[in-house]
Parts: sequence; C-alpha cells; structure tokens
Amino acid sequence: MSNQRPDFRKKELALSASPYVYLPTDPPVYTVEVSHREEIDGELLQRALDRTLQRMPYLTDTFKVEHGAVYYAENPLPMRAAHTDKIRRVGGAETNWHMLDLTWDGNKTWFSMFHGFCDGQGINAFLESVLYHYYCMKDGVEYDPAGIRTDKTRMTDGETFEPCSKPYEISPDFKMPEKKEQPKPYHIPEIIANPSGDIREYGFRLPSGAFMAFVKENGTSPAVMFSMLLGEAILRLHPDADAPVMSNIPVSVRRMLGCEETFKNCSNRAVLPVSGTPMDALPFAQRAAQLRNLLKMQMNTDLYRFQYNYIGGMYRKRMAEATDYLEEIKKPSGFLTISHDTFYTDYIGSLHKTGYSERITDVRFLCHPAMGNTIHMNIIEHNGQFRVTCQACSDISTLIDAMEQAIRDHGVPFERIPEQCFPLVRTNWRDGMKFD
Repeated sequence: MSNQRPDFRKKELALSASPYVYLPTDPPVYTVEVSHREEIDGELLQRALDRTLQRMPYLTDTFKVEHGAVYYAENPLPMRAAHTDKIRRVGGAETNWHMLDLTWDGNKTWFSMFHGFCDGQGINAFLESVLYHYYCMKDGVEYDPAGIRTDKTRMTDGETFEPCSKPYEISPDFKMPEKKEQPKPYHIPEIIANPSGDIREYGFRLPSGAFMAFVKENGTSPAVMFSMLLGEAILRLHPDADAPVMSNIPVSVRRMLGCEETFKNCSNRAVLPVSGTPMDALPFAQRAAQLRNLLKMQMNTDLYRFQYNYIGGMYRKRMAEATDYLEEIKKPSGFLTISHDTFYTDYIGSLHKTGYSERITDVRFLCHPAMGNTIHMNIIEHNGQFRVTCQACSDISTLIDAMEQAIRDHGVPFERIPEQCFPLVRTNWRDGMKFD
C-alpha cells in the first residue's frame, strides 16, 4: 500500500459534509461493533463487502479539496476487510483513502466511518448489506432482504442525492417560531472536558416487551422515556441543579425533505427540556406525555425545510466563494458553537429483522461525546432487548448508579452491562492531501 495519495477524480460538492470537513482538527471515527454467534470467515466477509460495493459503488468514494471547496471523488482502489481487533484511522493510506472501513477479529466485525462522508443511516445501509450478503453465502440461503439494499436490486439516483443542493418548498402559511433566548443548559459536574482521552462506557439491557409496556402506559416514546430516566438520575445526584437539564435528540430529516434514500448526512436535532420548565410540577406520566407532544411539535416538515434552506444556502455560498482551504478552516465553525449540554439521546431504532438476525448477538455504537464535554446515550433494540449505552470522557459511574436506581424504582426489569473503555481514534481523511 502506497503512502502517496493519488489524484482522485472529483465529483459533486460535498455540501452536507461541511460541518465536518471544515473543522480545524480531524474528528473521531464513528464505529458500529457487531458481535456474532460464530467466528467470522474473513474470506466470505471480503466477498460480502465486494458485493455490497458493487451494488453501492458510491460507498467507495473519497474526498478531494480543490481551491477551498471539498468534493466527493472517485476512489478506484480496493476496500479491504482487515483482520485486526483495532479500529483504524479512516480516510488515509491505511484504509486506501476510503471513508468507510471494515475490520474483523474472532466473532466481531467493526464498521467505521468519517461522519463527514455519511451519517448513522448511511453506515447502517452499508453494514446491513455486508451482513446480508455474508450470511446468505455462509448459509447457502437467499434470506428475505427485508428492506436491505442488496445486489438483487438496482441503485437509484436518490441514493447519492445531496440534501443541501437545493432549496425546499415551504407551506405558504408557515411562520418560523419566534426565537427566544434559551437559558444555558445544565452541565453535569462529573463531566470534565477531555477531547482526546479514552471513552468510558456504561449501559443497561431492558426486555423490549416490559420496557415498551412501561413507555405506552406513560403515553410517550422510547427516546423521551430514556431521556427522562437519565434526567431523573442527574437530578437525584444533583438536586440543586441551577439550569434546565436538556436532552439533544438527533433526527433524520430524509422523509421531511423527500430524500429518503440518500446515504449522505441528512439530520437535524430536537431538544427536550427534561427539567427546568413548568412541566416539572406534573405527575410523571403527564410529564412524559407532554414531552412526547413537545418532541412531535418539533418534527415539523416546514420547520426542518426552513432550516435546511438556511444551512444549505450557507454551505453552497461558502463553497462557491472558497479559494483557500487552509484559510477556510481558520474561520469560526458554527458546528463548534452549538450548545451540546446536557446530554445526547441517540435513538437508533433497530436493524432490519431477517432470517439470520438471532445469529447477531450484539450491536454496539462507539462514538465520541460532543466536544468531549457531555454524555452520548445510544439506544438500539435488537433480538427482544433494548441496549442503552452511555458514553463519556469522564468517570460517570455514580450517575449510572443513580440511573439504575431510577429504572428499578419504576419497576422495569433490567441488566447492568459492565463498564468498558475504548480508545479515541481520529479520522485521517486529509492524509497526504495537497491544498492549493
């Protein structure tokens, strides 16, 4: 493998990548760890990867900087499933300049990405296709693809659509809500900013049936309920909290923009005040229902289209006017000035269920909490269980103890997952890149 970066042929502007490609430092790698009942067959895994890339060739793309603008670029170099138990630095010579990576060892596979290349829904399409082809070949069975992109279907133009490439139509009577000054969210004292250290991970498993019964009897949704449980833990530990406890909830806006198929970044967020509002006086069930209504109010098509018209126009203008990349990354980044406290609640949902689903024993999302200064709570449902994982750059064991007590007090069965730790690995997507 050469360390000399090839001159890749540029394609379209990477507009939706803007919050990531103009950061002054390389952001961390985002990884999905999948555990299997049996050990991995590396040769079959590579063949499954090849079939996936044949179906979705755009997943092999890389980036190219020309003047000050960043473009997707064709990368004809092979993508290899490497036999190693380490997460690799996506984007540089080690991964043949690819922005996605696949490694394996024993009974585990790791799917990694540079978040500027795609988002969580994009990497899910990648890993589900690889796993589908792997198990079909391993078992000699054509499993029901159940919504998975396979080499039995054809690629569509919508899969590579750039969400920030055009303005969106908004209802004539839509009025943007009046912007009000928001109080600064509560910062958990246990969290000490540590953007370069290892990530500590804590979690729980909850039976899907019992947890969903609890959610429904309180008239709410899983993302809201988990936000409330972590919020309860924070207030148990810090009853004198002097600011609202806020849950940031990432949401895909593909349906609202009419680009359901795209693999590119297409997300926004909703913000829920778990405490610090008049709702605090309501009984638990009423507050849960009110927070769900507040979340639904934010899931407004016109609202997100308005926001995408604004940020899309800003990204298009920036790249059209860019002349010097190194000067561009010196400019203040709006992405870095977003208020990330108190914590993130990333409700991932579940993988598509098909004939081999039970052979996949665990799905774990490894990410770096925003700015190393908050908690990132990942939630995925798989094989009849919710896996709730709280990741932070600090020791939050006392807070997780308080969350355990909150779950127990509500009568929901659970299992505590032992604390783990994983290293912070940064992307290397600018490796060997020449700037004009």
